[in-house]
Amino acid sequence: MPTIKEIAKAAGVSYSTVSRALNNKKGVGPELREKIIKIASELSYFPHSSAKALVQNRVGVIGVIIPRTSEFTFQSPFYNHVLLGISAQAKQHDYRLMLSINDKKDYASVYYQRMVDGIIVIGNRIDDQHVLELEEKKIPSVVVPGFPDNSEHDIATVNSENFKSVHRAVSYLISLGHRKIAFILGKMTSKYSIERFEAYKTAFRDHKLTFDPNYLVESDFSKTDGHRLMGELLDLPDPPSAVICINDTVTPGAMQQINSRGLKIPDEISVIAIGCSDILDLFNPPLTTIKTPVVKIGQTVVHVLTQLIETGRCAKKHIIIPSEFIIRE
Repeated sequence: MPTIKEIAKAAGVSYSTVSRALNNKKGVGPELREKIIKIASELSYFPHSSAKALVQNRVGVIGVIIPRTSEFTFQSPFYNHVLLGISAQAKQHDYRLMLSINDKKDYASVYYQRMVDGIIVIGNRIDDQHVLELEEKKIPSVVVPGFPDNSEHDIATVNSENFKSVHRAVSYLISLGHRKIAFILGKMTSKYSIERFEAYKTAFRDHKLTFDPNYLVESDFSKTDGHRLMGELLDLPDPPSAVICINDTVTPGAMQQINSRGLKIPDEISVIAIGCSDILDLFNPPLTTIKTPVVKIGQTVVHVLTQLIETGRCAKKHIIIPSEFIIRE
């Protein structure tokens, strides 16, 4: 591969001038800079990433860690959409991505091996010790969705707005006359489940009603669990008249179970979905939805992380992106 020396020789300038021109530094006139860049292109020159990392003190890579299986990750609209937002924003900031899925090793190691400049963890559990290590060692990191508000942890987070939207959804069902409202949650080690469960309870309390704990079930966020748990709810002696599904993968499973029983929506059971996928619009009938801004979350995560990488601080450490409550049939 051609070197800076060859470019300098062809341009008739010093090595340092070529370096300044290629790195867009001051001290090189526009005509000379253009000439050097043209020669570098003609010689098919590419900067050596390791050398560039030493000079700039960064490798130009963001680590994205997803602590779920590959099968689950790539079947989930949530992860697909958040990666779309991360990828687009990383490109704007001139960073590449290194994706790690279901890796049991500690997250900090990839940073100390100089493989990445910072780390994003998507879909963290609140008991994940690897995330706590990132905070403890002050590694530039951002977590989605993060930790409960009363937590002692202060690692940077980006989250969708969960409480208000679920409170509104439950209140809406109550206004329609529903009292037997089921909620297929995720595991209670997720901030998503914790916040949404709290909103569910508060909505009942605000309407001076009590809820039946038999209608609250925990899933592993998968379609299979959505199908199984919806079946258990429908098999109760007094089955629910409405159900809220926590994400885009639980909802299709629950819907499949409902349809297999020959139940009509919304005549015999009402369904509210939480998610980001446009496929929810295509259900028959179209589902009322808490639309989560997942692409925007991905973009924001990169914006926060690049601030941490490049300045050591960020303008706002805990960001919440508003969700939208869309009433359909």
